[in-house]
Amino acid sequence: MPYSPFFQTLHDETAPVGNLGHGAHYSVLRVPIWFDECLNPLSQGALLDFAVIWDEDHDERIVPAIAALHFATLLGPVRFIGERKGRLTVLIDPNTVEAWSAGEFGDYRTAVSRVGHGLDDPWLTTVDTVLGTVHSIVDARKGDVDEYLKNIERLWQLGRKPYQS
Repeated sequence: MPYSPFFQTLHDETAPVGNLGHGAHYSVLRVPIWFDECLNPLSQGALLDFAVIWDEDHDERIVPAIAALHFATLLGPVRFIGERKGRLTVLIDPNTVEAWSAGEFGDYRTAVSRVGHGLDDPWLTTVDTVLGTVHSIVDARKGDVDEYLKNIERLWQLGRKPYQS
């Protein structure tokens, strides 16, 4: 199912699968990017594969938020994005946070929050690393959520890929 003209859908679970949390399921989207994981300009465009983690209501209002992050050139470090209980959660590559200073990470969080608040349907935001401790992208035990995210990341090799014509 195409969620947006800006994203290619590589994988799409449209309803809950299994018993993690309250109906967790996911989609994998691909988008062209011109900035790397640290938001540095690329000499040539690339592709970014990232996963949307849905909860039981499959709330597609998240799609305009993802598009807004893309047009604000903030998607480069993103590996997972989800909505739960009215909160937009953006999980980024841990290597990016290691490469950034605390100030740069803070600036990124502020920029994501600004985008989330500036939408017609505003979102509170959480920005964390993929295996961080701040987020609750799925309402389940942290170890189970970490394993779920790691498996998706392994299966789809999320992140930046070179463009192949």
